[in-house]
Amino acid sequence: MMSSFKIFFASLMILSVAVFARDVPVRFVLLTDSVEQDAKFVKLEKDTVYLLPLDSAEKAEIQKADEALLDKIDPDSTASDSVEHAAEESSNYAVVNSAEAVEDSLARLDSIAEAARVADSVAKAQAAAENDFETALLAQEQQAEADSLAKIQAEEDSIRAKEVQDSIAKEAAIPVEQKYIKYYKLDFKRMTNLENKEPVNLSLSDFVYTEDEEEYEPLYPEGGANILVSSYPDSCELFINGEPLEMFAPDTVQKIKPGKYTFSVKKRLKDVDWWGSKTVKINADSLNKVHIAVERPTTKLTVATIPDGVEVYIDEQPTESVMPKYLTDVAIETEPSVAKTVYMRKIGYLDTAVTVEVRAFMPNPIYVELEAVDNSSVVEMQREYERERSRRYIGRGLLWSSIVPIIAGGVFWYLAESDWSEAADKKTAYEKSAFESADTQKLVKQNKDLNDSGDTKGIVALGFGVLGVGLFVTGFVLAF
Repeated sequence: MMSSFKIFFASLMILSVAVFARDVPVRFVLLTDSVEQDAKFVKLEKDTVYLLPLDSAEKAEIQKADEALLDKIDPDSTASDSVEHAAEESSNYAVVNSAEAVEDSLARLDSIAEAARVADSVAKAQAAAENDFETALLAQEQQAEADSLAKIQAEEDSIRAKEVQDSIAKEAAIPVEQKYIKYYKLDFKRMTNLENKEPVNLSLSDFVYTEDEEEYEPLYPEGGANILVSSYPDSCELFINGEPLEMFAPDTVQKIKPGKYTFSVKKRLKDVDWWGSKTVKINADSLNKVHIAVERPTTKLTVATIPDGVEVYIDEQPTESVMPKYLTDVAIETEPSVAKTVYMRKIGYLDTAVTVEVRAFMPNPIYVELEAVDNSSVVEMQREYERERSRRYIGRGLLWSSIVPIIAGGVFWYLAESDWSEAADKKTAYEKSAFESADTQKLVKQNKDLNDSGDTKGIVALGFGVLGVGLFVTGFVLAF
């Protein structure tokens, strides 16, 4: 078991080196030479240095850097050095081109001499053709010979071009390892890294240059507290403030700074991610525990703030007439959105707005620490804003509350009208009777009772009406 672990660890190290290894431009001088050379350092393996030649773009870049450095050291020498360098390059170019031109000229002279010989023979044969039929036949044969030579020359040129292409393709097919320039490390007098101008350490037996690692950003501030996170079901992935911890519940998050955090757990069930989320405060001097159960997949926006009790508005900017629907810490069920704006405000803190992406079937935690206001005039303006909004809120409440007494007044007035109407019917009935009897006395009494009941209900209706109208008028004034 231990040996397999060692093999795995070694393979991981080799893989990491292979992934992050890179070539570094260097300038070196060999013990047997006094001229500096430029190449790309690849690796040092078993005391052998592996280099790669520079391409034209890399050479130009290094030359440009050298000229810039020289100009910084001695600005007056740049122009003369550039002229000398240009003259040297043109001279070398001229020499190379001259050598190539001489070879081409010799080849052309040979072909021209041969062509001239054939043409002269053809001309002589044509001149004698008028006098001799055999001479004409000779001329025809010589013409055929000239055509044959031209065809042979064309075939040779085609073969030569094909050989050049095959050579290029063969060179490209050679593995990179076989193109290395290899030197024994003790053959170097010195080697300098052109990126940082520092000497390359050749005292080792094996090493490569690696990419610079990115600056590590911790997922949470380090401190002296710990918290045990458990979940239902077990083996859920752990997240802190929306970032994966690469841990599975139950597990302990160690060395975390005390404060407020939103922990989330995720479990894939039936090909769907089930999430659970809780916002907790971690203390340094107590045993911190949190248990989170996954919930049926829903899209939520989990807002946690410092301080607590912050007003939250979703895609709606707060005004004196807009009252908050949520106070932090809160989990708000919402719809997925590419960009959703969350406004937050609290007296004594600067108003804050953040735009976030709300992804489907996730808790989408947001953690915001509001900045305190240190200006008393701004705080007073916020309090005035709060008083104005409270006044409007009360006014709206009075407007809504005025509905009940107005309706009640209307109902009682309707009942009073019914009693008065029935009392009038009783009065009409006993007035038609010619003699006073027990029935007429009963009708008189009913008339009186109904009139009294109607008067009472009418007075109550008027009271409710006055109250409702008063509430409506007061609420209208305060609300607007």
